[in-house]
Amino acid sequence: PQSRLQNLRKEKSRNAARSRRGKENFEFFELAKMLPLPGAITSQLDKASVIRLTISYLHMRTFASQGDPPWSPLREGDGNCSKVRRSSHSLATDMFEQHLGAHLLQSLDGFVFVVSSEGRFLYISETVSIYLGLSQVELTGSSVFDYIHPADHVEMAERLGIRPHLRAEAGCLTTPESASSSASTSSLAGTPEPAPSSPHSPADEPPDRGFFIRMKSTLTKRGLHVKSSGYKVIHVTGRIRCRPALVPGSARSVRRPMGLVALAHTLPPSTLNEVRMESQMFVFRVNMDLQVTYCENR
Repeated sequence: PQSRLQNLRKEKSRNAARSRRGKENFEFFELAKMLPLPGAITSQLDKASVIRLTISYLHMRTFASQGDPPWSPLREGDGNCSKVRRSSHSLATDMFEQHLGAHLLQSLDGFVFVVSSEGRFLYISETVSIYLGLSQVELTGSSVFDYIHPADHVEMAERLGIRPHLRAEAGCLTTPESASSSASTSSLAGTPEPAPSSPHSPADEPPDRGFFIRMKSTLTKRGLHVKSSGYKVIHVTGRIRCRPALVPGSARSVRRPMGLVALAHTLPPSTLNEVRMESQMFVFRVNMDLQVTYCENR
C-alpha cells in the first residue's frame, strides 16, 4: 500500500507537470502568432526568441507612437474611411498599399534598421539577409554592438548619443586594449577601417547621421580573400528620432532622443577582381606618396 501510494503521487505530479508545460507551450504559441511575422517563422521559434521578439515589438510600437512625428497608421473606420464605398480601383490601390513596405524594401539598394538609444535593434528589414547573410529574427532585439567590429563600438555609441558611463552596460567595448587589439585584427583581416570622427555631444549635433561601420557578414564570394569575409563596410545614413518631454518644474519642452532610424548600404570590397578590365584599360600601382611603383606594358 505504501509503494502504491507513492506511485500514485508520482503519477499525479508528472501529470501536473505535463499539464503545466502544455499550458505554457500553448501560451507561447498564441503569443508567437501575434507577432508580425509569417507563420512559417513563428512556428519554429523557441521560447527565448518569442520573448525577445515580443519585447522588441512592444518597444517598436512605443518608438512609433511617442516619437515626433508619430507613425501611427490610419485605422480602418477612422474619420470617413468606413463610410466611403470602395470602388474596384480603390480596392486595388489598398491591396498595393498593404504591401507597399515590402515593395519599397525590395527596391532599396540596402536594408533599413531602427536602433534604440540603448543600442538594441528594434527593427531590421528582412533584406539584411541579402547583404549580410544574417536573419531578421536573429538580429531583432539583439545588441547592435554584437554585430559590428569592436573598433567601431565607440563610433556607434557616439552616433546614438550613449553617454560614456553607460556604454559598457550597452555592450560597447571602450577599453584601449580592446580597441588596439581589434584594430590589429582588422588589419589582418584585410577589412578597411573607417576614419574616426570627432566626438560631439548629442545636444550640439543635428539629428541627421552619416557614418561608416563594419558589420558582421556570413556571405562569402568566389574570388575574395577568405580573411576579408568576416566583416563588410556599411555606409549608414539616417536620423535620430526624438520625443518631446517637459522639463521637471518648468513649462519648457525638450527633445529626448529615442534611437536611430537608418538606411544601410554595403560597400563593395576593395579588390580588383570586382573590376571588369576592358581593352582600353590598364593597371598601375602607386605607393602612399603617389609614386608609380608598377605599370602594365600596354
